Amino acid sequence: MTMLKSLLLLSVVLMSVASCIDTSSESDSKTNSVLSVLEQEQAFLVEYQQLPISVTGQVRDKTGAAIASAQISIKDSNLITTSDAAGFFIFEQVTRENIFLEISASGFRSELIPIYLQYPANLPSVALPAIILNSHKANSSRMLFGGDVALGRRFLDPTDVTPSDQIPADNPDALILASDPEPGTRNVLSQLRPYYQQADWGVLNLETPVTDAPNTPHPTKSFVFFTLPKSLAAIDWLGVDYVSLGNNHVFDYLDAGLTDTINHLNDANILFSGAGLNSAEAFLPLRQTINNHDYGFLSMTSVTGAEHASSYVAEDNKAGAADLTLSQHVTAAIQNVNSENVIPIVQYHTGKEYTFEPSSFVQGRIQLAVDEEVPLLVVHHPHVAQGVGVFNNTFAFLGLGNLAFDQARLETMLGVMGRVDIEGYAIDSARLLPVYLEAFVPKLVSGRLASDFLRRLGEFSHDYNGLLYPYNGHGWVSLSASDNTSLDRTITVDFTIPESGIAVLDLREWQQWGESFKSFEAVSVIGVQMGRDLLQHGDFEDWDTDTEHNEAALWDTSGKSSFICMIHAYGGTAGLCSVRGANNSDDSVVAFRNRIRVMGDALNTPNKDLSLFGYYKGENAGDINIVSRYYASAGDLQFGEEIALTHTGGSFDWQPFVSDLNMPADEFGDPELDARAVRLFLRHSPPVSGDGMVAFDEMALIGWENTIEIAQTIAVPHAKDFLKVTGEPGVHQLSITFSKIVPAGSQ
Repeated sequence: MTMLKSLLLLSVVLMSVASCIDTSSESDSKTNSVLSVLEQEQAFLVEYQQLPISVTGQVRDKTGAAIASAQISIKDSNLITTSDAAGFFIFEQVTRENIFLEISASGFRSELIPIYLQYPANLPSVALPAIILNSHKANSSRMLFGGDVALGRRFLDPTDVTPSDQIPADNPDALILASDPEPGTRNVLSQLRPYYQQADWGVLNLETPVTDAPNTPHPTKSFVFFTLPKSLAAIDWLGVDYVSLGNNHVFDYLDAGLTDTINHLNDANILFSGAGLNSAEAFLPLRQTINNHDYGFLSMTSVTGAEHASSYVAEDNKAGAADLTLSQHVTAAIQNVNSENVIPIVQYHTGKEYTFEPSSFVQGRIQLAVDEEVPLLVVHHPHVAQGVGVFNNTFAFLGLGNLAFDQARLETMLGVMGRVDIEGYAIDSARLLPVYLEAFVPKLVSGRLASDFLRRLGEFSHDYNGLLYPYNGHGWVSLSASDNTSLDRTITVDFTIPESGIAVLDLREWQQWGESFKSFEAVSVIGVQMGRDLLQHGDFEDWDTDTEHNEAALWDTSGKSSFICMIHAYGGTAGLCSVRGANNSDDSVVAFRNRIRVMGDALNTPNKDLSLFGYYKGENAGDINIVSRYYASAGDLQFGEEIALTHTGGSFDWQPFVSDLNMPADEFGDPELDARAVRLFLRHSPPVSGDGMVAFDEMALIGWENTIEIAQTIAVPHAKDFLKVTGEPGVHQLSITFSKIVPAGSQ
């Protein structure tokens, strides 16, 4: 008997056993209703992990030519193979867990690619898109830029109750122990290390003082951070050569904290710029020769803290960060670098927090860098990633988001590392590498989550002449019209508009990873509105590349009655199951842990046109309800709740649900006083008799945006994956065109 047949037979047997459970007593009922399904899932997972999958691929150069004799290995395993004369390779027996492929070949830059392998058990093999390697030029340098990093606060004290002028006592639940910070810091940063080790020049934005004497917290600032000095050894181990200090937190512990930071960085042999004991020091570039080119690294912030008696920025006789608002100083600093025949690379810490594209001020500062012929600009501060821009001869990472930070806001949990291969002023390659902060720990992500996230970044790059698209788990940046090609695919879809006159189409049903909706044709008269998923984590899949399975960390499945289930999944490999017995007295409740903020909240233009969408099934289920509870964007204010979905339960196969939400309207135009965010609660009541189960999958919180016309072409990529179609009730047909962009050498 094959492994697959064995797996399927085991599933059938276990489900048959579950259907014969004796529910004669309360204790038996509770045990059977929960443990029987859990036992099925545990047995399924064991068999699943023993069922290998084969992985095939081809290695090419940028022109599409095959690369023979490339070495391909699965990181942290003994599986190594070599590409044949046509560039092809195969791994026959690979465990179904997400992996890193390491690819190297003589004369080429090595590559590291996160690969999703947790496919359904009936898929025996996966063929990867062509792996493209960049040639390794003698004077070219690979630079890797990470986003915001601060390794104190909740990293040291998960309860976040330690006063800001004290070092927390060791907590066994802490990610980093205050008494010995280096091991914990290494664990936090470990998944990033392979990428930094591949780089010639590793960078991150150190948004924190470094001190073990936090005695001088800023007296009027709401949030102050510090990182312990022994964490710097782990940052050096990571592969970081230089940190930018031109930010709004480097002065959190005033002069003493900044002096400590400078001293500790010097002791750790980590280079820096962007802050100093006076303005002249703060604007000094860090000069470094890398592969025969002289670069000057500048760092500065526009978040000055001018509202405080003690600002965050340096002055003639005051310590702090370099002040980005001082246009003449900024221009002079860049010009000074240029005048010495040194290539300026500039980092700005600026913009509005939690926004998806640069503000008008940031665009003005970008233009200043463009005017001074800065080849590479990196922007920080919003705590969310913002895509890329191309401005004449200046390339910009518009926002990298967080790299290792302890924010609990949902939109800050996906960030990117920005990577360039640069030779002098010329950028040969630019990539964005997605990072998911799972419980504050950065992990590389793969599959649909990476693809969808990168499509959103590509969408918000269009207005800045940036063409960014997902490919093989990375965000590829087009640097010329000839380095990419578009692939269109058209399908015909029949659907029914109900008596309400409104139907919601889930484009994910037909999309391939990396594709975006491009246009539609229709015979009937209909209206179409596009919408994006704000939830992002409603598919319950495990897209990161750690060794744990079925985590769904953002859903609270800590109770015994709910868990991630693989046997009951609508799409992909995993769904969410909730089990109740007739003798249970309470509902099973699964909460999404975080607030889901509406688009436009950070700009005070909230879009509250929302629908909840998903799929569910029942097996003797009790009453099913999904509660939508409304919150301010920040703070403790709540604005009531509504039942977004209600169902009497029973047994029914997978079916979609859609419900329009009624978030309260703004009264004050203030994100801390008005309803701007949603939390979801999935409730399952005990059935009338026996044991009941309900499963959810592919859930989305849709924010409805622009309307589109027949044959209108939508710029791709983008992350709007739902259509709201209005028209006469009855059966309709759409011809839908999807499009994705791929490297020219991949075809």
